[in-house]
Amino acid sequence: MKVQDLIELLEAQDPNADVYLMSQQNWPFEHRIYGVAARADFTEEDVGFEPDDGGDRWGTAEASLPGSDVFIVEGGQTRYGNKAAWDAAQR
Repeated sequence: MKVQDLIELLEAQDPNADVYLMSQQNWPFEHRIYGVAARADFTEEDVGFEPDDGGDRWGTAEASLPGSDVFIVEGGQTRYGNKAAWDAAQR
């Protein structure tokens, strides 16, 4: 999903509503949102990426990924969720 798509979906919602993150479809939980961060806000540039330089389990160094990627950062579990949220989700 792109930022513009998320903005469009959120514009259709009540602007005064609380926002949560629903995770783990098979054992769902609701989480508060701590904030939003761009990858460039928390990574350093990687000069000359080598596959054996400690990249993630897929072999990608985090700093070689787009700095413009946006993350909704989880702020803690609030309660159990509901599996039906995945069926109701607009995309």
